[in-house]
Amino acid sequence: MTTPPTVLMEGASQGIDQGPKGKILPGTNSLDMLELTSEQRVVLDPCSWETYERILAEHADRSVPRFTYCDGVLEIMSPSPEHEEMNEGVKQIIWVLCEELDLEVRPLGSTTQRRKTLGRGVEPDSSYFFGDTEREPLDCPPDLMVEVEISRSALDKVPVLAGLGVPELWRCGPEGCQIFLLRGQTYEAADRSAFVPLTAADLSHFLARRRQLKQNAWLNELRTWARAKVKC
Repeated sequence: MTTPPTVLMEGASQGIDQGPKGKILPGTNSLDMLELTSEQRVVLDPCSWETYERILAEHADRSVPRFTYCDGVLEIMSPSPEHEEMNEGVKQIIWVLCEELDLEVRPLGSTTQRRKTLGRGVEPDSSYFFGDTEREPLDCPPDLMVEVEISRSALDKVPVLAGLGVPELWRCGPEGCQIFLLRGQTYEAADRSAFVPLTAADLSHFLARRRQLKQNAWLNELRTWARAKVKC
């Protein structure tokens, strides 16, 4: 008889109902009865690769929730409005900077990256190709993945991304942003991006300014800064 997976539920800032809505139907691993609130994370442990792929297929036409898989453990996360707003801010910074500096960029959104041989898979908050944008996302990892961290993840995504060979990682949260570059099999903190002329301090500054200004005023300030870089 197959033992159903353990379901662990975590919330960002409020108590979470761990009653019937959080249960997995024994013997089916179905998520049909699972209802996630904003910024809630659910962990299925253990979870087979086959179950992971089936769950992905069932949610193929949805941008949420997002799934991270590592060594037989699956985390399911439903982002909060704050989470999505910060991710949107990062997207706008990259887009404006690339537009003003005439840099080729291909946004890949939260395209799933997974490798069965490694037992790892992830859906980032956003991801990008730079330069050669004709590459196939299923054949090679994006140049950059962005992870917004409003709440604590139950799985450490850093080794997952390193194992997938993602060259650059941005981690953004309420306290600021960090940039990491892949060196061998591990990430090292860096002052600036390898793909766009942007420092971690720049990224943190403009995300903070986005919370202080109205949208149009913020975009004007961002675009003025980017145009000044063109003249340098």
